[in-house]
Amino acid sequence: MRSLCLRLAALVLCAPLLGPGTETAAAREPPKLGEFKAHAAGELKSRLSDFSGMPVPRYSSLRYDKVNGRAGPSLDYPVEWSYERQGLPVVIIRESQEWRKIRDPMGDEVWVNKSQLAAERTAMTTRPGAIHRQPDRRSGVVASYLAGGVVALGRCELGWCVVEAEGREGWVGQADLWGADDLGGLAGHP
Repeated sequence: MRSLCLRLAALVLCAPLLGPGTETAAAREPPKLGEFKAHAAGELKSRLSDFSGMPVPRYSSLRYDKVNGRAGPSLDYPVEWSYERQGLPVVIIRESQEWRKIRDPMGDEVWVNKSQLAAERTAMTTRPGAIHRQPDRRSGVVASYLAGGVVALGRCELGWCVVEAEGREGWVGQADLWGADDLGGLAGHP
């Protein structure tokens, strides 16, 4: 199966390309889901999941360099996106026993197996900027970054977050990071 890759700054997303008339067995017959249950995250107010016991929605990140996002919660569904970015922050918005429906920074929603997600909290830079020594734009600069960079996310306070990237740690304005809002104070967990 071929895939289409989109590169947006440091973010790479891939989607499968099917030629005209190409069809998979999963496309012809939808899989049988039986007693599938999931919780929607329609608002920011979270609920505890019956499956993981964790609140939904919550942040997580991609565990591997290649993670397939599927149309539904099983291997019987076709791959809609193939992510090629370890650490990419995502929001878990629904759950089944072994699967998580995620929303990526571009707003796309797909299902991934929970084994493909990591508990490490990350964020993505939304525009070029700098990592500062202190939570103040006038403080010294530790490093500069481009839009689309993935950083490890620490604590956030008063509109600033501690981040780490390539061994450099400092402060970035919370408004410059996708994935740094607190979703009601929820930490990441697959």
